[in-house]
Amino acid sequence: MRTLALADALRTRGASVCFICRQRDGDLGAVIAMRGFQLVRLPPRDDSTAAGDPDAVLLGAAWSDDADETRDAIGELGWRPTWLVVDHYGIDRRWESALRPVVERTMVIDDLANRGHDCDLLLDQNLVADQDERYVGRVPTKCTTLLGPQFALLQSVYADLHSRIPPRAGAIRRVLLYFGGEDRKCLTRRALEATLRACPADVALDVVLTSNRNIETHSVTDGTRVTFHHDVPSLATLISRADLSLGAAGTTSWERLCLGLPAVVITRAQNQRAIAAELHRRRLAIWLGDEEEVDGDKIEEALRGLIESGLDRTWSERCLDVVDGAGARRVCDAMLLGADDLLCARHARPCDEGLLLSWANDPGTRRNGFSPDRIHAETHQRWFAERLRNVDGCQLYVIETQHGTPVGQVRFERAGTEWETHYALGPAFRGRGLGQRLLSTALAQLRREVGPTTVFGHVRRSNTPSMCIFEALGFAAQAVEGSDVITFRGQC
Repeated sequence: MRTLALADALRTRGASVCFICRQRDGDLGAVIAMRGFQLVRLPPRDDSTAAGDPDAVLLGAAWSDDADETRDAIGELGWRPTWLVVDHYGIDRRWESALRPVVERTMVIDDLANRGHDCDLLLDQNLVADQDERYVGRVPTKCTTLLGPQFALLQSVYADLHSRIPPRAGAIRRVLLYFGGEDRKCLTRRALEATLRACPADVALDVVLTSNRNIETHSVTDGTRVTFHHDVPSLATLISRADLSLGAAGTTSWERLCLGLPAVVITRAQNQRAIAAELHRRRLAIWLGDEEEVDGDKIEEALRGLIESGLDRTWSERCLDVVDGAGARRVCDAMLLGADDLLCARHARPCDEGLLLSWANDPGTRRNGFSPDRIHAETHQRWFAERLRNVDGCQLYVIETQHGTPVGQVRFERAGTEWETHYALGPAFRGRGLGQRLLSTALAQLRREVGPTTVFGHVRRSNTPSMCIFEALGFAAQAVEGSDVITFRGQC
């Protein structure tokens, strides 16, 4: 479903999209075709090919056979893909390397960080501790990583609703129950029975079931306050109406956060535990534990406490601050943005603090900077606040795409009658020839705001790309003998 959200966003930008999927029981081929995408189905294989190989079990074939069939399918398309997007827990760098000759670039969607990849772009949309370190050594050094729920691949309706849904506060009147796919341990039934016991008669319940999940509805409800929903195309409407959610800690977490819905979560798989722990630590959700250890009494106790106390508005506000629903748009920009696309400059805002700190601490930025040391969050917070308040002596711009995705930052500090400039391109947008456009966009904005003026910047001799950018913009170089730094000065 997350790949379908990305495909929808890419199609709105003019991209042609084709899915390649193996035929398996319960696959989503019909959903993909219904959404109007080209679909190539690889034939089912004898399960004996998967014996003793967990990746082959997931793929339905040995990785080499799957790679051969996928390569043949791409060859029959009649066009060379600009991007191959891989979203599969059974695929690693062996498969990805085998497909390199037939595509221009490869993007991997992952959230396990348990295997190596051969890719140009990696997306992990989850919120976990030590996120920045998870893929060190698992991807090529030049691979761009998009990490965190700001890149969550949600349907476009979530971005539309994000600013319209008010924070929850006070009494709980409606509860949403949804635990995702297969339910061998009857968690949905267990949770529903506990919720009915915990909630007063005036609290309505929405229970979402998928086609491969069924419970004896007549035995768990009186038919007046529980509504069952089967195979809904989107949870957005139900999330918008609910005051509280009881569910798993999977990808639905980002949909709930985007619409500010407080949640009580139960983990159903090993890869959900790190997400649940971080959600709990940040007070974005209450984590009760794994489904094997959470019984009805524990669920009932947690819900009764929330019913009695009501919801604190700040809980919902924290959720809204984490996910804005524009992740698919940002990923599209990272994939498609070229040197000729329109960029615009805006003044930095307090909400940009975390973004600018992550750019400043990126290894590439530190390598080309004048200090290799990482910047502590407290130090950056003070520095950032001072720059925002110095409205006459500092112009700090965030450069964005026409779709509102931040590409980089440019800062001008007043130095007498001149302005000293510093800039950084976001890691996702390096290697695209955008550096010159970034700086020229900011220079044009500075000229509009302060008039014609002189601007200078200091560049280390080893930073050849930055020197080329200043030279292309007509800045004159002034080297100091014996110094590692060259000063570039020009007019805007």
